[in-house]
Amino acid sequence: MNESVVVSRTEGRHWILAGVLLLVAGGFVWLALASTQRSPGVAGWVFGGAFGLLGLNLVRRSVRQPARNELIIDAAGVSRVIGGVVWALRWDELAAASVVGNGRKHERHQVVLSPARDDFASPHHSLVRIGGGDFQVAGIGLSEREVPRVREALAKHVGVQAERVAGARVPAPPPVAAAAPEWMPPLQPSGSVKIHVNGWDRAAHWWLRFFALAIELGLGVAIEFGPRNGLRTAGVVVFIAVFVGMTWREIGWQQSRSRRFRITLELSAAGLHWKTYYRQIVVSWPEIAELRTPTRLLEFRPAGDDFPLRRPELDELRQTDGWYRLPARLSATAAKELDTRIREVLPHRMGGLSSPPNSTR
Repeated sequence: MNESVVVSRTEGRHWILAGVLLLVAGGFVWLALASTQRSPGVAGWVFGGAFGLLGLNLVRRSVRQPARNELIIDAAGVSRVIGGVVWALRWDELAAASVVGNGRKHERHQVVLSPARDDFASPHHSLVRIGGGDFQVAGIGLSEREVPRVREALAKHVGVQAERVAGARVPAPPPVAAAAPEWMPPLQPSGSVKIHVNGWDRAAHWWLRFFALAIELGLGVAIEFGPRNGLRTAGVVVFIAVFVGMTWREIGWQQSRSRRFRITLELSAAGLHWKTYYRQIVVSWPEIAELRTPTRLLEFRPAGDDFPLRRPELDELRQTDGWYRLPARLSATAAKELDTRIREVLPHRMGGLSSPPNSTR
């Protein structure tokens, strides 16, 4: 086969959109210059500056060479390109290939490769071992239009299982006794626990406010009525430092509580639900074998080998050791609450949280 099939997810250049944004910005700036009234002039400068910055940002992104993100199938074999060539497999290293759908609408299909040898080792973490000794090509999915071309290209060199479909769920392992003290009765998973992931300790914050206000009042009195010498200058410097520090902390406090920046972790009898303003991650307990919190980063180990195949949308969370790490670090308050309340909802087979060696919570 002389022709190669390239599945590309390389981000293209943005010259056309950048040009449109810069033209719109130029129109607003012209309106500002031509206007004799103040309000249209201010609006023209504001909107012109905003559209101009967006356009210049796209120009900057278009000048740089975009990093390649491709899956290539040709006469030599199958290769994965992320920037440079990440891995390449010859056809004699493969026994079969599959294009796998997970049965859900609007989800991309996945390419699965079956090695010819049992001792085959993955050359890169984007080639993920799944059940049956096969490997999934992670990080790049196929649309409905791309599936026929890829299947045809694979079928010219190796056997293709066209109808293979990823299972909908992983059956839960048999329950085992939870690791708990003898005096503690086993808890049934019930109700739910909501944890503010980036939340702060309310009591500590209010005490800090109180002490900062007391320091500012004391320094204010000393600056106003004290002697005019070097101590007054030092007091002014400390007063400004305390005021700026508390202002910065107040901004962080308000942001962590706002709807746009708030991150919530909900644990219930069904599983875990990670929610931000822009994204939601839902994983059920039968899909999770173990939880851990290294340095306040919540991670879970999938219960089944086919988890990467069934949940390709979570591939960016996968670590090199096979664990999946949720996107944001738990605050100290959230980590303490998680340790305290996790057993209210965890199934018996999971016991509690674990920490990997040489890690701290």
